[in-house]
Amino acid sequence: MIVRNERIFQIIPARIGIRKYVQYFNFCFPESDKFSTNYTLMPSACGTISLSFNGERVEIELWGASLNPFVLGREPNRYKVLVLIKLTHTGLFQLIKVDQMEFVDKRIPLKAVDQNLNMDLFDAFICSESITDMVAKLERILYRRMEQTIVSDAVLNATESILRVHGQVQVGDVAKRVGYSDRQLNRLFQNQIGMNVKNYLRLARFNYVLRNIQLSPCFFASLSQKAGYYDQAHLDKDFKQISGISPKQYQQNMSDFYYEGSEKANIIIQK
Repeated sequence: MIVRNERIFQIIPARIGIRKYVQYFNFCFPESDKFSTNYTLMPSACGTISLSFNGERVEIELWGASLNPFVLGREPNRYKVLVLIKLTHTGLFQLIKVDQMEFVDKRIPLKAVDQNLNMDLFDAFICSESITDMVAKLERILYRRMEQTIVSDAVLNATESILRVHGQVQVGDVAKRVGYSDRQLNRLFQNQIGMNVKNYLRLARFNYVLRNIQLSPCFFASLSQKAGYYDQAHLDKDFKQISGISPKQYQQNMSDFYYEGSEKANIIIQK
């Protein structure tokens, strides 16, 4: 088992063959004071599988899509190693084939949901001698779960069209584009992602704002226009309803927050 590394964080993008459902692998080797008491996970439509070792036991957990921020605090500081398998919006459904509404805003032991996948990941975690070795083992396990696609083409096409315009589209327009009624598409989203289309749109726009704040200094009045808000006050209100803080507070304390786009930015920087 790997318990030491030259870097605290090491992010490995998933191979092309599984990238439709897996974004990246994030390896973390925390220092005792790396994470603050305010460390918070931002809402995300993507599920995650975490593997951790605290020096005594291995824990493997499933994290569903989230509509609310989750205060993790200093918990990661007690781990020797933490591995996050960051999935795409439909990745968790493809892996475990269970209605995603059951997992929204929840973290659950993976063995309670899928014992076979839990055992396979456990073996890979404890038997790997390097990060490269572990990634290869994890990708083989995940690839077997993706040989037969169960995610609806309508959901895949809808999410692609939504992300392309950063959530700036109406539910009805998305439904028409994929040939479904609003109700039918909402049912598919709830089953395969864990939220309705409206909430997915809202998070897509929210993450667009986060990404812009993360990558470069910005003027919020200008950003509110780019993100399709009426004005900066509308941006501030929506941002705070989703995250619990204002965009300015987020900008001033970014190290206290985790969201999927921050890791994508790190991958770009590493390259």
